Amino acid sequence: MTKNISIVIPTKNEKNSVAELVRRIDKSMRIAGLSYEIIFIDDHSTDRTRVEVQKLKTKYPVFLHLKVTEAGKARSLIEGFARAKYKTIAMIDGDLQYPPEAIVPMFKKLSSDTDIIVSKRIDVKTSLLRNTLSKTFNNLFCKRLHNLTCDVQSGLKVFKKEILDTIELNPSPWAFDLEFLAKAQDAGYKIKSYKIDFDKRQNGKSKINLIGATTQIATSAIKLKFRKAQIYQKGQSIQNAETQGFYYKGQKFTSYSKLHPEQTAIYNLTRDQQLMLVGLLSTLLLAIFIAPTKTIIALAAGISLVYFLDLLFNFFLIYRGFAKEPEITIADKDIAAKRDWPIYTILCPLYKEWQVLPQFIKAISQLDYPKHKLQVMLLLEENDTETITKARFAKLPDYFEIVVVPHSMPKTKPKALNYGLNFAKGQYTVVFDAEDIPEPEQLKKAVIAQENSAPDISCVQAKLNFYNPKQNLLTRLFTAEYSLWFDLVLTGLQSVHAPIPLGGTSNHFRTAYLRKINGWDSFNVTEDCDLGMRITKNNHRTAIINSTTYEEANSDLVNWFWQRTRWIKGYMQTYLVHMRTPHLFTKTLKKPHLLIFQLVVGGKVASMLINPLMWTVTILYFMFRSILGPVIDSYFPAPVLYIAITCLIFGNFLYAYYYMLGSAKRGHYDLVKYVFLIPIYWLAMSAAAYYALYQLIKKPHYWAKTKHGLHLEEKIETLKPSLWPKAVIEGFISIANTAKN
Repeated sequence: MTKNISIVIPTKNEKNSVAELVRRIDKSMRIAGLSYEIIFIDDHSTDRTRVEVQKLKTKYPVFLHLKVTEAGKARSLIEGFARAKYKTIAMIDGDLQYPPEAIVPMFKKLSSDTDIIVSKRIDVKTSLLRNTLSKTFNNLFCKRLHNLTCDVQSGLKVFKKEILDTIELNPSPWAFDLEFLAKAQDAGYKIKSYKIDFDKRQNGKSKINLIGATTQIATSAIKLKFRKAQIYQKGQSIQNAETQGFYYKGQKFTSYSKLHPEQTAIYNLTRDQQLMLVGLLSTLLLAIFIAPTKTIIALAAGISLVYFLDLLFNFFLIYRGFAKEPEITIADKDIAAKRDWPIYTILCPLYKEWQVLPQFIKAISQLDYPKHKLQVMLLLEENDTETITKARFAKLPDYFEIVVVPHSMPKTKPKALNYGLNFAKGQYTVVFDAEDIPEPEQLKKAVIAQENSAPDISCVQAKLNFYNPKQNLLTRLFTAEYSLWFDLVLTGLQSVHAPIPLGGTSNHFRTAYLRKINGWDSFNVTEDCDLGMRITKNNHRTAIINSTTYEEANSDLVNWFWQRTRWIKGYMQTYLVHMRTPHLFTKTLKKPHLLIFQLVVGGKVASMLINPLMWTVTILYFMFRSILGPVIDSYFPAPVLYIAITCLIFGNFLYAYYYMLGSAKRGHYDLVKYVFLIPIYWLAMSAAAYYALYQLIKKPHYWAKTKHGLHLEEKIETLKPSLWPKAVIEGFISIANTAKN
């Protein structure tokens, strides 16, 4: 810590106090052995203040600057700070109400974990009105709005000068203190208090118009609350923030990615998106107020039309995926051919799941790929000491590496992947989860597929399925869903060169290209979907190959619920992020990528949120037709009614039928009969979607860790369908209790 300090004193008509103030400052500084400078910024005084300060310059290190900007204490302070030469700054009012002797102990309290010391007035000898306004202001506008627990408006503060280089200040004339402290706190600087006695004013009257200044400061507090939250990088440019860390709303984050914040899910909505959302909601409310019936009819028509378009689009995809088989197929003779295989990097992030590590080691050791060409990185979190210890004592093959990811926020899988990507040596990189069992030839197939494909294919996705499909009813329905998604929907998307939401594992990249597009979004909890969209926006494509990785189907309803909540929240994040730059999907009108993005990502989430509402309307219509029938009929004129009925009858039948087709194509013929229970599964997905929306607002970066290895903990047995409703009820009770806690 340096022993130098710049002391900034704003003055206006303080001729009777400046000499005493400087004398007391000098005495305390000499006793403490500190070097100092005093910078007076005079705000157009009309008395002899300037003359008195000029006299002091002959004896003390005092500087006088005449204010050239608008009136008000805030601008005086900013001008004074700009002239300070030392790394520590103190600000103190010039009226001797604050004891200047407190500057020294406040200075000494600064440390590596304390950046600002604010004096706390404990014996406030002021008028009742000023006391009341001050306490009310601090409680409402500082503590409640900005979580500042210090004496915000106190005129004595000591702080590190670097703060002024990090934050940008533009306060109104009397609103410096709140803006300075709120932004400093958001930038990660730590604030502490120091108790002082606060004296009555000895000379002259206060220059503050109390009511006017309080109103101005309160208005500034509200504006400050609803400003766009900033990303702060202490002493460095934001371009270096991926490794050095940056601050957002007071929390430090380290992303290990060069993605610009506008391209990430660090915040949900940009200012333009916020304005657009407010505009749409305002327009909707106004329309409902002016013409409620017509507005509801328009909404019903719009929803029905979107459902109908989605029905046609999915029919098209399923047909293409089932009939055309567009995935890249690698022949056995190509795999068996002798050649020099490139180095391949395998990234495996693990967090508190050491139980499945032996299974992963065995799965990788069975890969048909030269082991001396493999680089397998186990990405372990620094605070997961148990997994690190277990991994170090495990008998790892020599091509395995333990890479410890430094503890930082966000605590997400993509952050760990970005960290691991820095050490990747392979020409190709693949992500596997710890519970994965990839088919032995998968790496060779991925290499051949990328070498023989068009140069714009920079990622190949293996299909995913489960090795425990018959564990219980939940795993059966989960398997049917995965079979539909990976064997029909994604292959259908590939057939039209559409954007493909990647699976969370078994996506194989050209390492150079992955680095070029800055890896994964560390703040997106479904990073695979987001990366698939960015690949499309960067004029590249993803292809599906004829290889499967087998995972563990979630067999516990509560565990499944939190996993699904995270996935859906990530889809919401992906939609909001990519709608900031939707024009990048439309570089050529021949490729309707933007429309497909709306249906596959946005529409998928929207349908899960809207489905329960439509089901409720339908049930009420048939249960209480005599009472509610005429009302509901009035909102569905003939054209809208026909579309809605088509979606209700044919849509639900076809979607269930698609699950059967997916199961059949995968060879799970015994799962087909369970598909009739899929509406219960859809209902659970909608419940997860609503909770995902809540989490998006309250905890956007929270990663609900999925517990793996459940198939290792219990005997594999079938849960009878007749008992499943009871399991659903018990599961949702458990979810509610967990959320409450």
